Amino acid sequence: MKKTQGVIVDIGTGDGKFVYELAKRYPQRLFIGIDPDHKSLEKNSAKIYKKPAKGGLTNVFYILANVENLPQELNNLANQIFIILPWSSLLHAIIKVEPKIFQSIKRIAKKGAFVDLIIGYDKKIDTKKIDLAGLDENYIQDFIKPKLKKLGFKIQKFQNINKNQLFQIPSSWAKKLTFGKTETFYYIRLSVQ
Repeated sequence: MKKTQGVIVDIGTGDGKFVYELAKRYPQRLFIGIDPDHKSLEKNSAKIYKKPAKGGLTNVFYILANVENLPQELNNLANQIFIILPWSSLLHAIIKVEPKIFQSIKRIAKKGAFVDLIIGYDKKIDTKKIDLAGLDENYIQDFIKPKLKKLGFKIQKFQNINKNQLFQIPSSWAKKLTFGKTETFYYIRLSVQ
């Protein structure tokens, strides 16, 4: 493996476009996209093996795995971890701060690594699915922050982001959600203690 200036991991990478686009912009870094669904990864994972003139890249890999069972080879490897617009069980695990999920994330992170979360939250839909009164700054401060602290994470930044900011993220899912009904999006940056 070539020497890199940082390893960036995207958990729940979906079609892998996010890590593919970042790998093109930052060739000195290694990008790893992780998702349990092989079908969504087929297009971009095939593209990385082409000749460079046809979109091939040597600094991006895709791994089929669930966040609960990340490969041991990733232990203490990541300088930065992204979880962008999780849905279903991953969204639930993030918002409820399920220890198993965050222990798995911490296991692959270097000390001091950043974990960047971008969460889309629709009060009408997600409140019922997640058994939550609402996701807002009070919930973050009163519930999420203390639980994360016990698990070895510190919230560095928390802010609302609008659909224009969301559209700037090089992710297929982010682009789709800018035209959807979800109105509330949050950016949360954690550091691994």
